[in-house]
Amino acid sequence: MKTNFLFPYKWKVVSGILFTLSFACLCLLFFFDKADFEFRANVFAIIGQKDLGNNIFFSVIEDSITDEILMLFLIPSGIIFAFSKEKQEDEMVASIRLHSLAWATIANYGILLFCYMFIFGLPFLNVLMGAMFSQLIIFIILFRYKMYHFNTSRQDEE
Repeated sequence: MKTNFLFPYKWKVVSGILFTLSFACLCLLFFFDKADFEFRANVFAIIGQKDLGNNIFFSVIEDSITDEILMLFLIPSGIIFAFSKEKQEDEMVASIRLHSLAWATIANYGILLFCYMFIFGLPFLNVLMGAMFSQLIIFIILFRYKMYHFNTSRQDEE
């Protein structure tokens, strides 16, 4: 089966390591004191905020860029890891990939609907930040789990 949209298998290891490290660092950043783990820099902002409620447009501001750097590693490496070819890429793997993607989408939007109903105010910004990569993480977990079961059942048949 020809799958042009998948990345080469050899990229899977490096992207998996980058994805795991950036996700772990993002969790540390989120759950612990940000001051110990923060890089500050002057950045160009299309829309920024100097004071609470005081928006500025198209200017350079000083801000923490730690979460932006981690997201720049997390999202591309997660996409490459999730959508790299397997060693044995066939129709069954493509079917598992499709079903995992469909269930990850359903689960992600179910979680988002739950959060829309029960989380309000500024904490909801954390929900939106997590929504940027939660579907990717759910997909990777589901796909790896189903591939593990597929590979173990295939070995049992031999």
